[in-house]
Amino acid sequence: MPENPRIHPLATIHDTARVDPSATVEENVLIAATVVVGPHAVVRTQAILRQNAKVHEYATIGEKSQLWTGAEIGAAATIGTAATVGAKAVIGTRVSVGTKAVLADGVHVEDDARIGNRVMLRRGVVVGMGADIGDRSTIGKLARIGAGATLGIRVGIGAGTVVGGGAILGNRARVGIRANIAALTQVPPRGVLGDWESVR
Repeated sequence: MPENPRIHPLATIHDTARVDPSATVEENVLIAATVVVGPHAVVRTQAILRQNAKVHEYATIGEKSQLWTGAEIGAAATIGTAATVGAKAVIGTRVSVGTKAVLADGVHVEDDARIGNRVMLRRGVVVGMGADIGDRSTIGKLARIGAGATLGIRVGIGAGTVVGGGAILGNRARVGIRANIAALTQVPPRGVLGDWESVR
């Protein structure tokens, strides 16, 4: 690649990667084959972008974060320090992902959602537009969090559960597998909902 003052000389960029001239790539970054980094994006120190990852314009990839194969980061999204975005995960426009969050393979986070620090989203989770997932929460595989839902800190959601749009779950609430929480429902702090249960 030709020299670019926005690309640190200690960054490693594969010949087949495409980094926009207006993007910033800091030291010790690793950008693998066929990665695309869009205009005005920022890739912080020691981040790793694996094959076929795509970072759209004005997005920021935090220090020591990892994007796995085929992950896609939307425009103006922010991936926090030491966060992990799994293979073929799709992160929407203006999404905020916190420090040390782990988003597993195939996760889909829609526009304007916020994923807190140290959150775990397991395989195939879908987070709706504008939803807010509190720090240290864990969402089980294939669960769906509706648009505008709010989950407090340390909330646990079981695999396959559906949380309706606008629902509010208080801090440390626990929900079992394949449960169903209707739109605009409230679950109090430390509330518990068992496997297969529904709240309407």
